[in-house]
Amino acid sequence: MNRPHSVSHPRRLPLATVLLASLAITILASCSLSSQSISTPSNRYALVIGVQDYPDSEHKNLDLNYTDDDAAELADSLTEQGWTVSTRLISTSDAGIDTDGSPTYANIKAAVEALSTDSNATILVYFSGHGATDDGTPYIIPYDGLTTSEQYYPGYGYYQDSDITKWITPVTLRSWMDAVPAKNRVLILDSCYSGGFTEDANAVDTSPDDYSQALGTTSETSTLFAALSNFNNLLAANLSSLGTRDVVALSAAGSDEVSWDDSTSGHGAFTNYLLKAAAAGDADGDGYVTVAEAYSYAKAKIKANWNTDYNQSWYRTEWDFLPHISGGTGDIALYAPDN
Repeated sequence: MNRPHSVSHPRRLPLATVLLASLAITILASCSLSSQSISTPSNRYALVIGVQDYPDSEHKNLDLNYTDDDAAELADSLTEQGWTVSTRLISTSDAGIDTDGSPTYANIKAAVEALSTDSNATILVYFSGHGATDDGTPYIIPYDGLTTSEQYYPGYGYYQDSDITKWITPVTLRSWMDAVPAKNRVLILDSCYSGGFTEDANAVDTSPDDYSQALGTTSETSTLFAALSNFNNLLAANLSSLGTRDVVALSAAGSDEVSWDDSTSGHGAFTNYLLKAAAAGDADGDGYVTVAEAYSYAKAKIKANWNTDYNQSWYRTEWDFLPHISGGTGDIALYAPDN
């Protein structure tokens, strides 16, 4: 059973330790037809990003604990499932982790743009690291989104500066992905406030932006996935000549929620179940785990395990959270054999 002391770090920027260079900007909240007749497409390309070690100032350390492990293990899992993990951008001081550049703004942009030249491809971008919001806009924060400089404010202490021009918004990230030749696009984020990347006209889940048992904001209505557990129909649609599909986006937490490092599993609490979905998330038993099935599995496990442990944390309303998903009725195989 998890307990608050086993939680290692929220994947957000703490209000008590971070200020932007401009004082006007504040970081909020402190981070099926018969499957045998259809082959899985082999032109699947993934970019996996994990930012664990951020630049430190003299008095502040905003590093995370398991984001490198998240990225490395997901890359291995996707490779085993037939994806071509063309680039890993992992920032870590741990020995034994292969790195391919550092996950700066420029390197992430270049890696996304280089994912595919095939208009029929499926591409996937995964990010594990800090997230933040400013004036309602959500961001994911690359390595160079923080600086080594800091400022001291009497009565408050030291604050590490940030470079918001290097922070990545949903509009920016989607524009990079939309420019890549591909038919199917998947975005998976394990960062605080990442639900802001799933809020669009094609959002299909109805979980609250801030799921909190302590605050009583837990009301959910039924969610309908037209293609849930129906890999063959959705695969046929994805391979048809209907044109490119919207980005299918999966986030660890809501737009007003933090996501967490979990020392019990040695992963992000969300990514832990995303990884386990490869073996246990096949709801219809057809041999494939779609993005929607992985979402449903992770959401159910977080509800049953993580949120159950933290539902009485009266002194803190941020322990519990729920993943989110968007992308209309489209769905894409996440874990599938390479036939």
